Amino acid sequence: MKRKVLTPKRATPDALAGYGSLLAPPPADLVRESGFYAEAVRMSEPAAFTSRDDMCLALATLNPRPMEVRWMEYHNKHTQTFIPLGGKPFVMVLGRPTCRRPDGSWDGAAPRAPEIEEVEAFAFDGSAGLCLNIGTWHEFPFPLEAATNVVVVMSEETKRDLKNVGDGEARGGDLEKLDLQKRFGVILEVRG
Repeated sequence: MKRKVLTPKRATPDALAGYGSLLAPPPADLVRESGFYAEAVRMSEPAAFTSRDDMCLALATLNPRPMEVRWMEYHNKHTQTFIPLGGKPFVMVLGRPTCRRPDGSWDGAAPRAPEIEEVEAFAFDGSAGLCLNIGTWHEFPFPLEAATNVVVVMSEETKRDLKNVGDGEARGGDLEKLDLQKRFGVILEVRG
């Protein structure tokens, strides 16, 4: 089995461009009043969150595991979101959308797998989350500390699709989850 080492980059808005949006306190010029509480409540929209299905919140409590990517998945109908609670750091491994064009249209001729050589790792310090673009390939977050809590915003369809497992992979209308080790004979290992 081949190994590819991924060194995490710091998660910043620029670094995450093409993958999704960093959920962090916004610059002052992007904040507006709520309309009811004057300066006491300020609002912003840090990401283009979208869904074509009912959504759910899950609270994932993560403990460290080997930082080797086995699976990567993408969602076709919603912008899955990860929001840390408690300020604990984590790493996310991401691949740019392959089937989903930047304008949101579907590219049926594109590979239905991540571009392995382009996959990157990003270090989150626990103070910010991530709203993925539709079609962004990702592995579930790798926590750096025990009992790391992350709120996961996902579609109900994805929750159902994760139960549709065959040969160690899952598929459905809002999910494509592939076993990279089996398909490509490669272990993506996060180090550093």
